[in-house]
Amino acid sequence: MNSETRFLCQTNRQMIPYSENDKKIIAFISIASGLLALACLLVGLEATQYDAEAFANPVKLLDMHGVNTTHLRWFMLLDLFGYYLLLLPIIFFVHQKLKSKTAWASLFTSLGFGYVFIGAIGAAVLAVLWPALLERYGMATAAMQDVYKAEFLFSNDFVVKGLWNYLEVLLGGLWWLSVSYFVIEQRVLKIITFVLGVACLVDAFGEFIQLSVMAEIGLNIYLILGIVWPIWIGITVLKNKL
Repeated sequence: MNSETRFLCQTNRQMIPYSENDKKIIAFISIASGLLALACLLVGLEATQYDAEAFANPVKLLDMHGVNTTHLRWFMLLDLFGYYLLLLPIIFFVHQKLKSKTAWASLFTSLGFGYVFIGAIGAAVLAVLWPALLERYGMATAAMQDVYKAEFLFSNDFVVKGLWNYLEVLLGGLWWLSVSYFVIEQRVLKIITFVLGVACLVDAFGEFIQLSVMAEIGLNIYLILGIVWPIWIGITVLKNKL
């Protein structure tokens, strides 16, 4: 391979840097992610009739009257975009920063992408299954209600416990910790990012050792900071301080 060909190959492998307009778009998408995550929690509270126990354990919805399945569907759709899909631009934006700080950048970004991918799959599945099962449960005979209840329990355990609280938060926690350590320089945002990452790991390990109090503490911190963080980092990117 001659020097000219080698130069062209190296040039083709280089990523095009983000323009100022690109950064603005990424910032606004990130802020929108946080706002939709907030809407997700508010709609979720409405869908569960402001019952904290039902919000934490959706299986209780089967025994509640007047559950609005449309609100329940939107609860999951807002979760899909707010807590997951709209984070993709900032994940790949941060990847360029990570590349200049650590040889493990690709691995860390894969963890962030895995968090979004696993979480989004779960939210999309529940957006379909939960409303459908609740509607069928309400119209079914006593014998069939047992069947639909078993299906609801299975979907809840598979997605909420398995995909989300075992796998998703583990991947997300490690990604946020890497971002906190290698990328964030602003002190308060660095601390928030670190606490968010730790909260995810606390949730995951609480589930691993079946300590529900530990898992719930981690989950509640994650749900709040999952709103604050994308808005804050979006504003930081908008101010060109990241």
